[in-house]
Amino acid sequence: MKLGKVVGTVVLSQYIEAYQGRSLHLVMELDENLQTVGTAEVCATWEARSEGEIVIFEVAREAANVADPAIPSDASIIGKVEKVHIDQ
Repeated sequence: MKLGKVVGTVVLSQYIEAYQGRSLHLVMELDENLQTVGTAEVCATWEARSEGEIVIFEVAREAANVADPAIPSDASIIGKVEKVHIDQ
């Protein structure tokens, strides 16, 4: 699992049955200072998120297993983060 920030929304130009009823968002990983790092990942989710929201997302094979039945996805948002506390 990774901590990330929603930085955009993806709109499909063609109908893909596996994504019916799902939202797709661009998510960037966050570091320990809550700054974005790396490149954006396209993440599937069951509920639309707003730009700027902090979320937990999963990548690789585990990302496909967040739905039942599994969806063809390399990254999926699995939760919204309400608060972050980091001891330093």
